[in-house]
Amino acid sequence: MRAIEVRNLRKLYPKKIPLPFRKVEWFEALKGISFEVKRGELFGLLGPNGAGKTTTIKILTTLLEPTSGEAKVLGFDVVKEAREVRRRINLVAEGERTLYWRLTAYENLRYFASIYYVPRSEAEKRIRELLKMVGLWDRRNDLVMNYSRGMKQRLAIAKALINDPEVLFLDEPTLGLDVQSAVFVRDLVKRLVKEEGKTVLLTTHYMHEAEQLCDRIAIIDQGKIIALDTPEGLKKLVKKDTIVEVKVKNYTGNNPFGLVKVEENNGTIVLRGSLGEEEIPRLVEFLVRNNAKVLSVEVKEPTLEDVFIKLTGRGLRD
Repeated sequence: MRAIEVRNLRKLYPKKIPLPFRKVEWFEALKGISFEVKRGELFGLLGPNGAGKTTTIKILTTLLEPTSGEAKVLGFDVVKEAREVRRRINLVAEGERTLYWRLTAYENLRYFASIYYVPRSEAEKRIRELLKMVGLWDRRNDLVMNYSRGMKQRLAIAKALINDPEVLFLDEPTLGLDVQSAVFVRDLVKRLVKEEGKTVLLTTHYMHEAEQLCDRIAIIDQGKIIALDTPEGLKKLVKKDTIVEVKVKNYTGNNPFGLVKVEENNGTIVLRGSLGEEEIPRLVEFLVRNNAKVLSVEVKEPTLEDVFIKLTGRGLRD
């Protein structure tokens, strides 16, 4: 049995609150997506903001009903058997407001243990183990409002494990974290899969995070899954291409020679994409003619960003 099965899932939202006699316009957030997640797999949904990642997570965790299609978690239908699904899963949602800030870390976990009907004798042991796992045992009696963002996210993961879920959903778990906290969270997620056998579905728009963590990745864009494979399998789509990364200043044009902007910082723009080696001198000449200052030109190893660029013609962060 698969841990997660999704078939032709669609979700429509009204663009405006409908008034009497006003025609309702609809936005299609999911356009018939289908995929499966194996038990014990770390599966990633990679895509830009607004691609449909969070909508997918909300449907699979029974927080939102689909417009049409079917979704099952551990064999239970997320609409018809929502209660059975909820007993076996948990979620780390995007953002920090999933905890009670005026309670301590210990009090938060004790409260959520009671919600999931964890026996008191077992709850005390589990709370201690989880707080030690996320490195917060020594701060267990501190109010959450005094925690850093990274500490809050670690506690949110501990909270999501309080019912010992078979399937864990992580929606942008490292969003906004400092480097050290993000590394801690990624290492913790890998341990949950490899050592405890959890099934994890993770959404992210960080390509390096998906590449580092996931066994398989579905790339989602504008409500459609446009590719699904292992990280190495996806990169084979651009393996034969020459990937060029150019750093320039003072360039105001668009997509020279098919390269796309993947980063901009303090006036420095990073352009990236596939390009024939014979075209590189012509590209540099073009940029100079357009008053751009070329800082560097490098040939790079393909990444998932390059896969996304090839499939969509734009950068993952656009």
